[in-house]
Amino acid sequence: MKKRMKILALLQRLCFPCVIGGVLGLIFACSDDGNGGNKWDKPYDPSLPVKITSFTPDSGGMTTEMIIRGENLGNDPKAVKVYFNKKQAAVVSTRGDMLYAITPRLPGDTCVISVVIGKDSVSLDDRFRYFTTTRVTTISGHPDRDSVANGLLISAAFKDPRFLTIDAQDNIFVCEWSNQAIRRINMEKGEVTTLIGEGGMIGGSPNAPDVDSDGKVVIVPMDSKFTFYEFDPERLWEAKKFEMLKADDSDNFTCEWKHGVASCQIDGMMYTRSHAGEIIKFDPKTKKAWLVSKDIETGNDSFLAFHPSKPELLYISLYNSKKIGIFNVQTKEYKQYSNGIYGYQDGDIKDARFKELQQITFDADGNLYVADAGNRCIRRISPDGIVTTVVGLPNEDAGYKDGDPSEALFKWPSGVAVDSEGTVYVADRDNNCIRKLSIE
Repeated sequence: MKKRMKILALLQRLCFPCVIGGVLGLIFACSDDGNGGNKWDKPYDPSLPVKITSFTPDSGGMTTEMIIRGENLGNDPKAVKVYFNKKQAAVVSTRGDMLYAITPRLPGDTCVISVVIGKDSVSLDDRFRYFTTTRVTTISGHPDRDSVANGLLISAAFKDPRFLTIDAQDNIFVCEWSNQAIRRINMEKGEVTTLIGEGGMIGGSPNAPDVDSDGKVVIVPMDSKFTFYEFDPERLWEAKKFEMLKADDSDNFTCEWKHGVASCQIDGMMYTRSHAGEIIKFDPKTKKAWLVSKDIETGNDSFLAFHPSKPELLYISLYNSKKIGIFNVQTKEYKQYSNGIYGYQDGDIKDARFKELQQITFDADGNLYVADAGNRCIRRISPDGIVTTVVGLPNEDAGYKDGDPSEALFKWPSGVAVDSEGTVYVADRDNNCIRKLSIE
């Protein structure tokens, strides 16, 4: 009885009023086997095959309740793994011929459902259709306030917030470019603080930051030559200004007008690119720097991001050329990814068009999010190279409005970052706001 009540409470918390009674009735139905037991409540038998024959419903979104029917599914939900494509689902209960699972977040539009028990792994030819819901909300800032204020999210104000990064603890760091300040949003406490820049100059404008390969120390590139700032939680986020040190005196690089930095999981180095087309790496601990390549798309402001599953690939959004390129840090090979034609068009990456490319970032699944400020929208490039507009109305006037993708408006979305849950955050520069894009 206690076990039943715990599962009922779980289902109620997950808001499944339509199926609680039916599912519990099926799962806990007492089909007597003549010995006072449930004939379905049998453990998994490794000598027999696992089979799945059907699932219902055939479509839904995040936390959709699923019934999967089959044979030899056992009676221990902890021993069963269910996958929607590569995303693992929560298994609530199982009873031999049937199991009850909850769909995971964003497994893909069309899903293969697989069940793994012991050494057995089976799937069906039928596909589950996953429907995505997207909504934009403002987490902090005010479109009618061009000022600076710290404090709670609801009362804080920003001035020219252009670029973002998020650390492993989901702290959001905001670089205010013309205001020459760096702010921190603590989402757990719901408050905004200024790390540096309040009441004084910091030696230039802060550009697109990133965290180190451990996800802890925040590195911010500055416009001025060789200069960066770092913020370490072990020093309570105290700002530390430093300059890269040439590891080899023969290296001839200037590193001026660097607009982005990205951490590489392969070597633990931070990579940056100058306006002159120099790609430079440096050790975030020793600050020693090496020239990796030069003359890569010279005369371009650029923003950088490493691919999560192909960490040798450095993606580069090129503001002046209106295109995206890919640089392999191991082979030193560079190739053009998008076509560089000015305008707006979704579709295959070879046909897609962008306007004012700003910051880029990847999610854990390899989707590349692009702040297309000129089109006033956020674009997403899937791993197979399909460009879609996630939110924003490129054919409408710039504005400010929260809501679903059919109505949300941006003014100049220049910064983009993704947290550990896959939530997308946007620095809406000309609205002086930090917006949140919840995709479920």
